[in-house]
Amino acid sequence: MKRKLFLYPLLIIISAVTVFFIFRGRGSENRIPEKGNYRTITDMDDREIQIPANPERIACMHGVSSERIIVLGEGGRLVLSMKASPWMLKLYPEIEKSQAIAAPFTGDVERMLNLKVDLVLYSPYPGEAEKYRAAGIKTACGFSPQKRPRNFEDYAENFKRQFLFFGELLSPAAKERALRYCRYFDEKVAQIRKITSSIDKDKRPAVYFGGRSGNPLLSQGRASVMHWNTEVSGGNFLPQSMDNNFVEVNMEQVYAWDPEIIILSGWCKSTDIVINNPNWRSLRAVRSGKVYLMPEGVFTWDHASGESVILMLYMAKIFHPDLFRDLDMIKEMRFFYSEIYGRKITDADAGRILNHLTPI
Repeated sequence: MKRKLFLYPLLIIISAVTVFFIFRGRGSENRIPEKGNYRTITDMDDREIQIPANPERIACMHGVSSERIIVLGEGGRLVLSMKASPWMLKLYPEIEKSQAIAAPFTGDVERMLNLKVDLVLYSPYPGEAEKYRAAGIKTACGFSPQKRPRNFEDYAENFKRQFLFFGELLSPAAKERALRYCRYFDEKVAQIRKITSSIDKDKRPAVYFGGRSGNPLLSQGRASVMHWNTEVSGGNFLPQSMDNNFVEVNMEQVYAWDPEIIILSGWCKSTDIVINNPNWRSLRAVRSGKVYLMPEGVFTWDHASGESVILMLYMAKIFHPDLFRDLDMIKEMRFFYSEIYGRKITDADAGRILNHLTPI
């Protein structure tokens, strides 16, 4: 009897402490999750964050974030993402159920809650992440334009880190695929630079890139993806004189540059916006027929897509056809999509992607 009398107060104390911590946890926005349900990783904004151990309902407010998830084989987890390209839908039909977000690509919290989103991938615009966290939704930064690498070596490491980040975020299988991508990236960049690194600056073509949002005067600037891709491919990237990730130029500047080659973003529908535009006709690139529309595969190749690595090959062949005459883009693309992206394409498919054509 004495033993039972001793246990009763002890049980009351244990119960009271348990209830206290339960209600304390419910009242805290920053409560520590139940062990085993969450894990800690570092995102692309260099924040140490907690994410669901196995995120199953993901919303992407940044286009390349959804592309990374899809090509790493986990597209079935997406419930909200940017509108898929025709080739993305053909090669990854599992994403058909994902709902599309529209510009300006800022999240509708109520919609996310209704869809039971358990993780949001975002790019760090002011106030963007805070509204998700206030609603109790876990967040992770998939891309931070404010932290653009200032040399190619840092860019390459940062670009590969993005793939590794998403691999760690998703699953062991995704992580292995990310590692495979990084090995391929290193191999192809080394292959290109072995040739282009010895090309004198005055023998590199002057390259203008435009066409973001379909406007030829919207470009990318210094330390952007297209700056580094163009430099590696053996071109002189003209908009690098403007030190922003995204830039808007004017015709006076384009006339002053007088580019030898014009590259238009895959977001454009055709080269007609330049070739048939009287304001552009006097430029060297237009007169010599060197205006190119970038391919759009799973994603448009020129906007930080994982396809950037084959974009570098593609541009190297355009810039220096004699030096890269042995490069077979069709063969390289078939290997890339099959072995790196895990989806087989035919020669005809590769040709249509290169020519900015949709699947048949």
